[in-house]
Amino acid sequence: MKGFKWIKIVCAGLMLSACASSSKLGRGSEADDLLSESERRKFDYYFLESLRLKNQGKQDAAFDLMKKAVAIDTTSAAAGFELANYYLKLGRPLLALDYLQGATRRDPDNYWYSMLEARLLQNLNMSDEAVAVYSRLAEKNPDNTEINYALADVYTQRGETEKAIAALDKMEENTGVMEPISLEKHRLYMTLDRKEEAFQEVRKLIAAYPTLIQYQILLGDLYLGAGMLTEAKAAYDQAALTEPDNVYLLLAMANYYNSIGDITASNKLVKDALVNEKLDVDTKVKMLTGYLSTLLQKKESLNETDSLFTTIIDQHPQVSEVHALYAEVLVSTNRMKEAREQLGFAVDFNPNERNLWMQLIGVDMRQENWAGVVESTEKGMHYVPEMPELYLYQGVGYSMMDKQEQALKAYQKGLEKIDPKNVQMISTLWGQIGDVYYKLDQIQKAYDSYDEALKYNEKNAAVLNNYSYFLSLEGKDLSKAERLSGKAVELEPNNATYLDTYAWIYFKQGNYMLAKFYIQSAVNKADGSQSAEVMEHYGDILFMNDEKEAAVAQWKKAQEMGNDSEVLKKKIETKNYIKE
Repeated sequence: MKGFKWIKIVCAGLMLSACASSSKLGRGSEADDLLSESERRKFDYYFLESLRLKNQGKQDAAFDLMKKAVAIDTTSAAAGFELANYYLKLGRPLLALDYLQGATRRDPDNYWYSMLEARLLQNLNMSDEAVAVYSRLAEKNPDNTEINYALADVYTQRGETEKAIAALDKMEENTGVMEPISLEKHRLYMTLDRKEEAFQEVRKLIAAYPTLIQYQILLGDLYLGAGMLTEAKAAYDQAALTEPDNVYLLLAMANYYNSIGDITASNKLVKDALVNEKLDVDTKVKMLTGYLSTLLQKKESLNETDSLFTTIIDQHPQVSEVHALYAEVLVSTNRMKEAREQLGFAVDFNPNERNLWMQLIGVDMRQENWAGVVESTEKGMHYVPEMPELYLYQGVGYSMMDKQEQALKAYQKGLEKIDPKNVQMISTLWGQIGDVYYKLDQIQKAYDSYDEALKYNEKNAAVLNNYSYFLSLEGKDLSKAERLSGKAVELEPNNATYLDTYAWIYFKQGNYMLAKFYIQSAVNKADGSQSAEVMEHYGDILFMNDEKEAAVAQWKKAQEMGNDSEVLKKKIETKNYIKE
């Protein structure tokens, strides 16, 4: 069974229980003759006390008392109804149905009992029984629209579409033409492939409400959905005679032109709708998101969006989503300064939105604006102090500005604020702390921090790589360095940096053949984006493999890429490996 259906039934039962209790405090009509005076008093006490406790929210105690009441008087429809509701809440629908059917047998004229019984039968897929109960209710309550709608629903569930339509017709006789009924009948007629009758239902809406353009647009939309393009266009044109600038008509027409492949006309109508002041801002944001997604994929006409955003921002200056979307366009066209300005507005208007802070920090990082990163993260901490990324990126900003002590404080503060369950971020912060300690030449503290990071996440590839590389530079515990680096490569086999570290560790161990294999993998994976350090390593490894000319060529490449160290110069001049 679908969960939401049970909830619906339970809620209905709770709502109706107050209406459903019969006279004589819920006792059955036979109870006064069958029960002793003592039993009558006990029943009345248990029944009333159960209702009182239920109203106080003490459901367990109320349930126990109602069971005692039913045990005394098994003929009480009201008590059985109450007990059925409890079993529904406990997820025991068949037992609930047993009590509910007992209640309806004893009080067949109670609308609420029978209605809940029918709903429960329907949800149990006992559709024959549900139809019988609904039909009996419909005979007794011919003007009750709820019953006919429910009957139509169960007929639809059974696949008896004609009967469902008949039930809706009966409902329509009492209510008049209404949108929900007409649309459901349209849907049902379409399933029968009776298109003319289907669309006639919508035309009835238009005739009933001639001043509402929305139904004329709806007719066009339904024609469009059915692939009847000529009829859709005619419906839209008819709507345009009444209100040509209606924003929802513009959107519908945009969808029509998109369907026939006229993207230029479609985009123009979308823009017209977006700048229309009658269109609510939430709809504009949704439209903008889809519209820009298409433009960003095709990289078409992004510069033309400036005037569009200028107009929308003038109309809705304090809507953060609009500023954020404009920033996305500006980033795509590499206008970072303007993008940062728009994201600044966005976080000012919605400072509790984490994604906005991440976008702002991302723009600063792309520009290597480390002071901006620190400023943004500091500001963000006032609004979302529990957001760990702020402390991480503040530390990165300080570290890139060579303010290692301040970076360390940022990372440590992040550890204080972070949710203990967020082990991935805790591991990342400890890894960053290790990097800072290494830069501060506090080597053992760096290693201790890396060990701490791996306690929280043994698969932290960045920590595994940095830890192993620094061990190799120190010439300490190369077997541990090999194990850590090997795990990093296993986790990310296409990472050129990790492959370089692995190669360098083998070099330090004197295993030059394996070193060559992995350094060549690193160079290939880098695909032209190798660092000067990797190229120098490549030359060193080639030299130890007795490929001296090739080694010198790689050393020269490293020098051309910006490595101007004296050691590298001597390697090139002497054509010999020089240990640092």
